[in-house]
Amino acid sequence: MQSKLILTTVSIAMLTLSSFKNSPEHHETVGEKENTSGVYQGGPKELIGKWVMDGDPNTYIELRSDGTVIEKSLGEPLKRYWLLKDSKLCLKATSVEGGTEMCLEYVLREDMLEITMNEMKLHYARFKE
Repeated sequence: MQSKLILTTVSIAMLTLSSFKNSPEHHETVGEKENTSGVYQGGPKELIGKWVMDGDPNTYIELRSDGTVIEKSLGEPLKRYWLLKDSKLCLKATSVEGGTEMCLEYVLREDMLEITMNEMKLHYARFKE
């Protein structure tokens, strides 16, 4: 449990320290595709929804259809922007010009989402109300 807390804290720190550029109107659509291992990568429509971290129901990401994402881990939820680029999930802190973006490998298997950050795999399950 402590390793997940450290991992979550590192993830939030990395995203918070990054300044990003772009806004929802730049939301890029990447076609759906299947990779060589047969795992369905999925497109933006399949990623939309709330994803809860495996083993920590208080940590989640909510990818919205308007290009915004709400991230919740420690403290208050943070609003950011998201898009798919080159088969990666890219997150942006703000719409301020001149920033950078963080693009992460992801694998979508039905209602399970795996995001790779710094060689660590974070597992999320689709939230079902």
